[in-house]
Amino acid sequence: MKKLILLLFSLLLIINCSRYNDENSVDFVALLPPETQTGANTFGVTIKGKIYVPRDPTGFSTMPNGKGVTFWGSPDNYSYNELEVIDGASDAGFKMVIHIQKLQELGKAMYVLQKSNFQNGIDSIPETHIFFKIWDDKIKNYAYYGSVEKQGELNITRHSNGIISGNFKGKFVREDNLDEIIEITNGRFDINSATISNHPFP
Repeated sequence: MKKLILLLFSLLLIINCSRYNDENSVDFVALLPPETQTGANTFGVTIKGKIYVPRDPTGFSTMPNGKGVTFWGSPDNYSYNELEVIDGASDAGFKMVIHIQKLQELGKAMYVLQKSNFQNGIDSIPETHIFFKIWDDKIKNYAYYGSVEKQGELNITRHSNGIISGNFKGKFVREDNLDEIIEITNGRFDINSATISNHPFP
């Protein structure tokens, strides 16, 4: 009798756990913006089970342009371009910089990500890399992660008429803890360089 009760209890526990997992499972990819190539001015990425999208800063901002997404090129004939994405409206915030070397020369192509030096603009390495910061509740501060050398890729799927579309994936190492590596599998963007500066990201 005890064995029967134990068996029934175990079965009930398994059913409840299975139901809980089914009800609470989230298809994060489905919640990201569609992977388009139309200049829709979208960006989305899942990091550690959380979706990040751009949002324009609200209230006082020390950011020079106060925009959720900016795209610009270096003054020396665009030897590099950068896509900078921020969430300036949530409590924790988020920032990612995608540094693309020779976009104007190579255009639509697959770029192998190199080891990030966690710097952008003229302080960046002259290689394609990605770095970002996310809030770490354990330390009550931001944690920085950068691309690992040759452990990721940036695919530019369209580069024409001012539209830059693509996706990215790879391994990213924490700046202050080289043993902590996280993986991104589904980053995507679709921007129009002619309209991105006026596009709202609420």
